[in-house]
This record gives sequence, structure tokens and C-alpha cells, in this order.
Amino acid sequence: MKLTRLRVEQLRQFRQPLEITGFEPGLNVFTGPNEAGKSTLVAAIRAAFFERHRSKSVDDLQPWGDTAAAPTIELDFTLNGQPCRLAKRFLGRARCDLQLGARQFDGADAEDQLAELLGFQFAQKGSSKSEHWGIPGLLWITQGTAHSIAEPVSHAAGHLNRVLGQSLDQSLGEVASSRGDAILAKVEAARNELLTPAGGRPRGPFADAESQVAALEARLAELDGAIASYCRQVDNLAALRREHRAEEAEQPWLGFRAQARDAAERLAAIQDVERDLSAARQQAGQFDARVRLLRQQLDTLARQEEDARRRHTDVIEAARRADDARRQSAQWQARHADAARAADTARQALRLARQEDTRQQLAAQLATLRQQAADGAARLTEAETAQAALRALQAQAAASRLDDADFTALRERQRKLDENRIRQSAAATRLQFALDDGRTIRIGDDPVSGSGERQLLEATRVALPGIGQLTITPGGADLARLAQAGIDLADAHAAHLARLGLDSLEAAEARQRAGQQLDFEVKAAAARLKDLAPRSLDALRNERDAQLARAADAQQALDRLPAAPDTPPPTIAEAEAAEDAARHAADTLATQLARTQADAATAEAAHAAAGREAAAAQAVLDAPGRADSVARARTDLIDTQAAQAALASRIEALARQIDAARPELLRQDVERFTRSAELHEKRFAERRDALLRLDVELQTAGALGLDEQRAEVARDLAQAQRRRAELARRAGALDHLLGLLQARRKALTRRLQAPLKHHLDHYLHLLFPDASLEIDERLQPGALTRRGPNGSAGTETGPFDALSFGAREQMGVISRLAYADLLKEAGRPTLIILDDALVHSDAERLAQMKRVLFDAATRHQILLFSCHPEDWRDLGVAPRAIANLRAPAGVQSTT
Repeated sequence: MKLTRLRVEQLRQFRQPLEITGFEPGLNVFTGPNEAGKSTLVAAIRAAFFERHRSKSVDDLQPWGDTAAAPTIELDFTLNGQPCRLAKRFLGRARCDLQLGARQFDGADAEDQLAELLGFQFAQKGSSKSEHWGIPGLLWITQGTAHSIAEPVSHAAGHLNRVLGQSLDQSLGEVASSRGDAILAKVEAARNELLTPAGGRPRGPFADAESQVAALEARLAELDGAIASYCRQVDNLAALRREHRAEEAEQPWLGFRAQARDAAERLAAIQDVERDLSAARQQAGQFDARVRLLRQQLDTLARQEEDARRRHTDVIEAARRADDARRQSAQWQARHADAARAADTARQALRLARQEDTRQQLAAQLATLRQQAADGAARLTEAETAQAALRALQAQAAASRLDDADFTALRERQRKLDENRIRQSAAATRLQFALDDGRTIRIGDDPVSGSGERQLLEATRVALPGIGQLTITPGGADLARLAQAGIDLADAHAAHLARLGLDSLEAAEARQRAGQQLDFEVKAAAARLKDLAPRSLDALRNERDAQLARAADAQQALDRLPAAPDTPPPTIAEAEAAEDAARHAADTLATQLARTQADAATAEAAHAAAGREAAAAQAVLDAPGRADSVARARTDLIDTQAAQAALASRIEALARQIDAARPELLRQDVERFTRSAELHEKRFAERRDALLRLDVELQTAGALGLDEQRAEVARDLAQAQRRRAELARRAGALDHLLGLLQARRKALTRRLQAPLKHHLDHYLHLLFPDASLEIDERLQPGALTRRGPNGSAGTETGPFDALSFGAREQMGVISRLAYADLLKEAGRPTLIILDDALVHSDAERLAQMKRVLFDAATRHQILLFSCHPEDWRDLGVAPRAIANLRAPAGVQSTT
């Protein structure tokens, strides 16, 4: 298949017709920058073949903003040596015409012919997708998809299998056909009914048989256990009865309780001794505390004497430090006075500088405030005018506003009146008449002649001259009720209109519309007022008054300033620098002076405090009765130590008596004998209960017929085991048969892959010499084996997906070219489209790929679209710029 002409119109950016002719049978390179329309032309070719002409899902082909456009595509091409033409228009006046040699097709027939010839299918609903594109989807590479080969091959797998099957002998075709697939699928389905596909574990009936055997084996084991347990329980019952009679006669718990009482009495006696020991130890603790207190008292009296001697020395040292501090303070006082006078002079200069600067600022501020006050007054006047207009509109709107509830009630009552009239008309008695010429009758008070119809809503008299009269009364109570309801509704409606000052519902609607218009004007006036006075008129007025007040304050502050000095003062910066330096010097000296004064005051205070502390310490030593206190404390200490020694001897004797009695062992004896008695009594009671329970269980088990149940389960188990063995043999046979079929299928698949691998290796060796690419059962590229990196010895093998993006893109193009060669050998049409492919290839790989493309172009027509014309100048064909192909409006290009 080779294109010879392409024409598009009203298709995306090609609003005007664009026609391309002169396609080469081999390589055709079209170039242009982004947005030039390269991908649009590819989309046009795809739409011409893949989309139904009546599809409503192709509006993306229309130019932006032009929903009335009808995208049109025309293609001239040769197929099997015959000239063909396809013309397709979408959306508006959709049509499709196909010419194949001398044959003509249109509509869906034309599209189905193309799908059969090229090997693709149409979507059942909506726009066409990649799963429908078949062989063209494999050979026509869209932008950015060259690296992806698995999905296009899977979508074209059915067509490729048919092509491969035609290239081999008949037997191979049969195995590769759907009949071979059906046999393999049937065997596999039968095998998978009994075994899991992955692990070969039992499933379905086989798993059920396994489960049944396991359940019966478990039940048989359970019955065997129950029978064995029954025999053991019979033996246990006799042993328990013997033990129970022996212990009932002995009653050992009575002796244990007597031993526990004897141990408790001995324990109570020794506990009295323990209480005496505790009291003695408590008294010993009191003696220890008194000894510590007396020793602390004696140590305090000794420290007082030492403290008095130390404080007398401190008084002499404090007096010396106070004299030194007073001398230093006097020296710093003189230096600080000089610095303070210099700082006063600098402050006066700074005050004059700031006074003049304030005068200038107040003058500028006064001018600004006066201008702001004038602007505020003008804005206030405008806002007051807007407020007056708003109030007038609000008053007008309030006067014309009709309450929504009243308006709704009027419309509802009018609707009910209309419904009532309709119901009256439907329920009324219709009197139709057709009188001869010159004849007259009277219906009610009205004479009538000719023909016509009257609706009678109440009893009506019909006078027939020369005959008599008829009285017609409409039947049913509904008519009278409807008439009365109509009168009531009309009266209420008229009263409501009168209360509102209206004469009809139409007047109410007009008033409602007028009110709505006034409401809109009120909102607009309010918005205008909000713009002029965002907060309120009072706020605007207060703002103006505040500006006037601030201007008056600025004027008063300017008037209060002293007269300007005769000599201009220094600038504020100069004055501040001089004042800062003088103040810093004065502050530094003041800090030093304060420190020396504080040191002097501290020294004076320390001298006075040392004197007071020395006097207080001496007063403590001279206090009357101090010598008696010292002697009394020493005597009390000796007496307390003697009593402490006597009490320690008594405590030691009591402790020896308690240790000899071993009270902890007595407590253990009480607990041991008590627990022994309780344990024997509890065990005696439990044994008695166990005898009763075991007797009942044995009687129950004897009635269950365990031996009969075991015989039935053993019979069922034998049957289940036979069934499992049968299913196991069937599963093994099916699994073995499936393995043989799959092995045979793999061998045949390798023969099917051979033609494709031959073509693939042809291109692969142009890119990677001595490399080999495997093909899996789905006819997709598998592992790549090539030389080691940087020319190293040996080879490396890796999966297709592990290659770099650029390498996968190159391999994707090579694979598609191999499929194209295979299709051409089978007599199927081929056309290769590359939309911005190989953009991720380096210079060396791109040069190799050009060699590949040039070789493929000797067998196929290739359309290559690229935004890098400089990359394809050495392909032996002249690149054609898309911009140069555009035809002027109303003129068809003949490029």
C-alpha cells in the first residue's frame, strides 16, 4: 500500500484546504516546528481509516471554536497494484466513498472493506481506541509511543497469527488455528477442573474427594479415640472407687487440723515476746535521738566561741576597705561633673535643631491636611447627593412594591378560577340545535335560529313555538358546587385586587415588574453611595472634621514654636551625633561614678554589719548562765549513754529468745497443716463428684453404639478413597496430556516465529552486530543478547523492558519494520508512519537507524514526520516543510 495524495479541509488548524501530492514510494520526510500540523496530518490518516464517518465522537477534529465545521479527508493510494481513493467527511453531511480499482463502495460497506483489507476493526460505540487498530496500529507510530511495542503487537496478534499460518505448511496451520486452540483449551479446562493451574494442587471434585477422605479419616480416628477413651474410663472408675473408700475411712484432714491448732498456740506465745522486743527497740531509738541532740548542743556552744573571734577580725578588714572606696568615689565625682556640663551644651544644640525640623514638618503637614480636608468636603457633598437620590428611589420602590405573598396569592386564586371554569365547561350539559330555515326557538330569554351549541350550567327553559316548552336541568351536584365555588373565588379575587388598589392580575404583574426594576435601581444607587462612603456619611463627615481639626492643631503647634534663632543651628544628624557622643561620655563616667559610690556604700555597710555581728557574737558569749548550760549538757550526755547501754543488753536477750523459737517456721507450719487439710477435703469431694460424672458418661457412651458407628464410617471411607484414587488417576493423565500438548505447541510456535525472527535479525544486526532478540509466544520482543559493554569479551542478556528509553525506542521501530516485512511477504498491505520517532537517540545510534530506515524504504513506503529537519538531511530524500504545503484560501495545492 502506497499513498499518492492526501487532502484535508476544515480539520483542526487546517481550516482551508491542504493537499499533498508527489509521495515517494519509499521514504517521505515532512518537517516543521511544534504546532505546524505534523501530528494533525497523522491524525487525519488515522481518522480516515479507523473512525466511522457517522461517529459523533470526532469533534476534536474540528477547528477550535468552529462547531459547524465538517472535517473532510481524501486519500489516493495504490493497493495490490490497483489505484484506490477514499473520501470521508465527518459530522455535518457525513459521508464515505471508497474506490478499489473499478469497484465502488460507500457508507459502512466501504469502511468494512478497508478494515478487512488492512486488518483492523471499528469500535462498537464512541471513538476508536488502540485495541481496535490491529496491523495499522502496529505500523503507524504516534508521537511518544515508539518505545512501546507490547500493546500494539497484542492488538494485532490475531492478524499476525493468520499471516504466519499462511506462510507454513497445512499441518502447522491446523495446530495454529482455532481448532488446535480449542483442543488445547478443552484439555486444559478438564485438567483445571481437577488441579489448580499454577501449583497443580487438587481443586473442584478432586479437592472435594480429598476433603471427604480427610473428614472421614478424622471421624474414624475420632471414633477410635472415643472407643479407647471409653475403655480407659471403665478402668479409671474402678480405681477411683477404691481410692475413695480408703480415704473416706482414714479422713486424714482431721489430724492436719489438730497439728495446725498446736502450731498456732506456740506462735501466739512467741508473738508476745516479739511485741516486747519492738517496744524496747522503740525506746532505744529515743535514747539515740537524745544523745544526738546533746552532742549538737555542745558543738553549737563551741562554734559560738570560734565565731566571736572570727567576727572581730572581719571588723578591722571592713574598716580598711571602706576608706579606700571613699577616696576613689571623690576622684570620679569631679570627672563626671565636667562631662555633665558638656552634655548639657550638646542637648541645647540638639533641641534647637529639632525645633527647626519640627517647624518644617508642621508646615508641610498643614498644607497636606488642608488639601485632604478640601477633598473630603467635595466627596461628602457628592455622597450626600447620592444619598438623597437613594432615598428618593427607596421611597418610590416602597410605594410601588407588591408583597410576594399577595402576588403569589393572586396568581394562585386566578389559577383556581381558570380551573373552575374548565371544570364547569366539562360538567355542563351541551345543547346542540339545527333548525330549519325560518324556524325559531327560545332558549331561556334568548331567541335562536339556525344551528349551534349552548352550554347549560343551570336549569333552562326551551320554548318550542306551536309545540310547547322543555325545561332542561343539568344533572349532578358537582356543577352547582363548581358554580358556587366560582362565585366565591371571583368575589375573593375581586376583594383582594380592590385591597391592593388593582383592577386585574395583569396590573399586579406590571406593578411587580416595576417594583423589581426599582429594586435594581435602588441596589445600583446603594452601590454608588457605598463607593463614595464605604462606612457611612457620618464617618465621611467625621473624617472631614477630623482632617480640619488636625489642620487646626498643626497650625496651633506651628504658632507655639519659639522664634527661629539668628544663627542657623546644625543639622539634626550633626546635633544628634554630638549629643550622643557627649551623653555617652557622661553616661560612662556616671556609670563608673555610680559603681564607685556603690562600692563605697557597700564597704560602709559591710563595716557597720561586721561591727554589729561582732557585738552580737560577744553578747552571746557574755550571756548569764551560759557556763551552767554547758556543764548540764555534758552531765545529761553521760547519763543517757549509760541508760542506752542497759537497754541494749535487754534487747539482745529478747532477740535470742525469739531466734530460738523460730516464729517463721511456726507460721509456715500453721499454713502447711491448714492447706493440707483443705486440700484433702477438696480432693475427697472432687473424687466423689468425678465418680458420679464418670458413671453417667459411661452409661451414655454405652448407649451411643460407637462400634456400629465406626463400622459405617470405615465403609464410607473405603468408598471415598476409591473415588479419590479414580480422580487422582484422571488428574494425572490430563496433566500429562496437557504437558505433551503444550510442548508440541511450543515447538510449533518456534516454527511460527522463525519467519518473524529472520526479518527481525536482519534489522537488528544493522544496529547491534551479532546480537539476538528472542520472541515470545505472543510474538512480542523478549530478551536481548548482545556483546558486553565497551567491546568487552563475552555477551550480556537482559529483558526488553530493562533497556534505556532511547534503546527501547530504537528496538520498537526495528520490530515494526520486521512485522512489515513479514506482512509484505504474505501479500498484505503495509504503510509505515513515524511521528517524531527516534528523538531520544544519540548521534551514533541515529546514524545506524537511518541505515535501517533506508534499507526498509526499499520495500515499504515510510512517512516520517519530525520537528528536527537537520537530523534527516542525509537520508537521500529532500525533507518537505509543512508550512510550504499550505494552500492559500480557496486554492488547492498541487505540491
